[in-house]
Amino acid sequence: KPIFSHIEPSASSASELVAELIRYNEKRITIPSKISTMMLSGILLDTNYYRTKTGPRTYDASLILKEFGADNAIADSFLKEEFEEYALKTRIMSTAKTPYFGIVVCRADDEDVINRSMLAVCAQETLQIKGINACFVIGRVEQRKVGISARSDGSVNVQLLMEKLDGGGHFAGAATQIDNKSIEEVNNMLLNVLDLYLNDARAS
Repeated sequence: KPIFSHIEPSASSASELVAELIRYNEKRITIPSKISTMMLSGILLDTNYYRTKTGPRTYDASLILKEFGADNAIADSFLKEEFEEYALKTRIMSTAKTPYFGIVVCRADDEDVINRSMLAVCAQETLQIKGINACFVIGRVEQRKVGISARSDGSVNVQLLMEKLDGGGHFAGAATQIDNKSIEEVNNMLLNVLDLYLNDARAS
């Protein structure tokens, strides 16, 4: 029973929405610089350093966070990887398959439990490869949950595709979680969704 529910698919990130709600709230709300810095790092991650899903509101939200003391250097340091994380990311990205032109699917080992943010990072970095329009990264996020993180350059509506698997998000960034399935089973479910709905997602 939420007190307030707000969904804005065009926003770059949750941090953007929260920054706007804080700034334009009737009550004067302040946030510590540490929290505003963490929120800024969320915007940097979700927009790939303002390269994707970025609009005037994204910069306005960043300005709001800067006014609360957000530190760019610290926000950037939050996104730097440990060597183990880099090795894991490289291993996941090396599994890339292209079931359709411009579409990449990567998957982690079924035995590994992967942080959800790692799936998002892999998807976002794969998207930087020339000619890739959308990337889907599959990994086990809990013992009984498999997640998919989806990113797009804006030419594919990944929100539509993830909704077919009971997920959600926005046009260029979406995700889902599926219970009690293996990586292979979820991979096949994703491929089936792409077979049925990819043309609709490209046209939307």
